[in-house]
Amino acid sequence: MVKAEKSIPTAVGFGISRPDQAYDMARKSDGVIVGSAIVRLCEKYGRDSVPYVSEYVREMKEAVRRADAEA
Repeated sequence: MVKAEKSIPTAVGFGISRPDQAYDMARKSDGVIVGSAIVRLCEKYGRDSVPYVSEYVREMKEAVRRADAEA
């Protein structure tokens, strides 16, 4: 709704934790913010979280890029 009223960049950051959600929001906004899901991975895996966070970020990034390519 913001984009319909104003010509300003928009980002969505509530409830984004899966690649399909990132894809959907990337099609409707200029950015996707993910925080809590990464924190949860760090909490779950502790010092061993780097490969899990890396894979998660890669999947989210691919979803956003796919949405951008289809725009």
